[in-house]
Amino acid sequence: MRHLYVTSYIILAAVIQLLTGNFPVSFLAFPLNIIFAVTWLFLLWILYKEYKSSTFTRFLCAPETSVLSIGLFIGGCMVIGLFPQLSDAEAKMCEGIPAFLGCYNFMTSWIFIAILLLLLSNLAMITIRAYQHRKQSRWRFILNHTGLWLALFAGFFGSSDTQTLRIPIYKGEPTREAFDMNGSAHYLDYEIELDSFAVEYYPNGRPSRFAADVRLGNETTLLEVNHPYTYRLGEDVYLTGYDVAKGNESNYCILQVVKQPWKYVMVAGILMMLAGAVLLFINGTKRV
Repeated sequence: MRHLYVTSYIILAAVIQLLTGNFPVSFLAFPLNIIFAVTWLFLLWILYKEYKSSTFTRFLCAPETSVLSIGLFIGGCMVIGLFPQLSDAEAKMCEGIPAFLGCYNFMTSWIFIAILLLLLSNLAMITIRAYQHRKQSRWRFILNHTGLWLALFAGFFGSSDTQTLRIPIYKGEPTREAFDMNGSAHYLDYEIELDSFAVEYYPNGRPSRFAADVRLGNETTLLEVNHPYTYRLGEDVYLTGYDVAKGNESNYCILQVVKQPWKYVMVAGILMMLAGAVLLFINGTKRV
């Protein structure tokens, strides 16, 4: 019956995907994602405390459900790897069954969200059960599973607060106007201006390094390719391009501003998993 329940659940998600298209992730921007998480975890806690013996609770706590949800999650990650992941506008232009199932923007498809909710609900329930009943190895179990829950939740539900903007900057021309991946204009709350630009070359004429002195608000910094500058907490600035034809004479370059406020929640989750792994290494495996 467990496989039937999960199959019906995924089919329902696929039907919603076919009828409505991808889930509007921006709907869950802060503070709605926080409210959703707190409400969701509270309901799971009540479910475990008050309806521990119910079929649904036993289903969410079962090791078999963990295997199923992890298997589905791996399958979802394979879809993401096998199909090119496009912007919303590009994905809408694709045709065929994979396009209707959201395969070209799978992380925001109802199918992937359904898989992730199942996995996160299972993780939350077995963590609650461990807190209530485990004596030995309780904290390393909780660290591992809570850390994984935080990393997955922040990685997906935090994406609604993530913003990736590109901004062309010119010498002597401060600007605030940036553009998202769909070409929509956004205005930063600080000015960016290019002061100077330089390119170094290999003997064969290919660029080996390029860097720009840039003013960000009241700060001046040297930006190099693949070396982001953290302007504010959760906001990184990258140097991504320049006028290749002019080289050192380029009077502009292109920056990418990535605002990712949930990045440190994800890092905290990863550190918790590492702490759990260290405890496992120190104490060895123990049965409950």
